[in-house]
Amino acid sequence: MSRSRGTAETRDSRDLRAELVAAAVAMLAQPQPVAVPSLRSIARACRVAPSAVYWHFPSEVDLRSAVLDAEYTSLIEAVEAALDNAATDTDRLVVAGDAYIAWALEHPGAYQLLFESGDELPATRAERGPRLQRRIVDLARRVDPDAPFAAALLLWSAWHGVVSLRLHKDEWDWGMTAQEANRRLVAALTTHSAGPALSCRSENESQ
Repeated sequence: MSRSRGTAETRDSRDLRAELVAAAVAMLAQPQPVAVPSLRSIARACRVAPSAVYWHFPSEVDLRSAVLDAEYTSLIEAVEAALDNAATDTDRLVVAGDAYIAWALEHPGAYQLLFESGDELPATRAERGPRLQRRIVDLARRVDPDAPFAAALLLWSAWHGVVSLRLHKDEWDWGMTAQEANRRLVAALTTHSAGPALSCRSENESQ
């Protein structure tokens, strides 16, 4: 296909770039080997010629970066929305864990790409990621007020374990829902904590 034809296609009323990313995301609906679908397979899903995909994404590396950005943004938005909309009397560590786990189980292939591929997130990752990290670290002071970042990593490890094992061992009888597991984990980590409960003021200051 000539460059002029490819240019004409980009002027179509369709937002082809968004469709290409969405098609790649849709192909990650089920757990699979950790890889972004090929450019040709995405072209077939969008019913366009492969050259139209290459016009927007010169390589699979470029597509991978766009998909990582899209899915990381989706995860950040899900957890932030859950925290922002949580009732004042709810345990925000539980809320954050529930939202993280729910998103991961609803987007298994994307979750694997983000956290089981061994690749670092691209430099253009969602801008709100660091802000959410600070919020979780602030919440983790309940677990260890002297080392909240380490406590946040411990929480993330626990949440990741719940997600990863359920994705890869779905034939097991867990005896509890993922949300129940989250509540047990948070309770176990905070029961003997000497740190005070996080105040609303300190969480707002971290944003």
